[in-house]
Amino acid sequence: MFIIDSIKDFIKGFLEEFFGDRRPSSIIIMTSIVAIIIYVLVRFPYELRDDSDGITATCTVTKAYTRPRGGTIGELNDNAPVGVFETEECGTLSMYEAPEGWKIPAYVKTAQPGKKYLFHVLNSSTKKDRDFSTTRFEEIKE
Repeated sequence: MFIIDSIKDFIKGFLEEFFGDRRPSSIIIMTSIVAIIIYVLVRFPYELRDDSDGITATCTVTKAYTRPRGGTIGELNDNAPVGVFETEECGTLSMYEAPEGWKIPAYVKTAQPGKKYLFHVLNSSTKKDRDFSTTRFEEIKE
């Protein structure tokens, strides 16, 4: 019992010295603010960046169109458009978010059937060779 009481007294003394006379609610608020600051400085820039890391595929587009995403999110129907590119070499590619300054329907219309494009593969795409998700594409001049 002596050892346990000594450890409790040590922890209590350390906490009183470190936090002073602050109430637990102020400690929780301070911890929350620090966590939010860490998120903003570390994770948030990662979420905003282009998610392709240089993984690309060269594909010839045979058909490009949009379709509604479908599904329910929080009891609301998700009707956001998804860009779909049918290609010869890479299968069916999906685009869920257009590059900055574009909307999906307008961006998908720029892809012309029969032309080769360099598609940037989304990092979180489970497939990297065929039927992957893409972040953007560039026309290849031959």
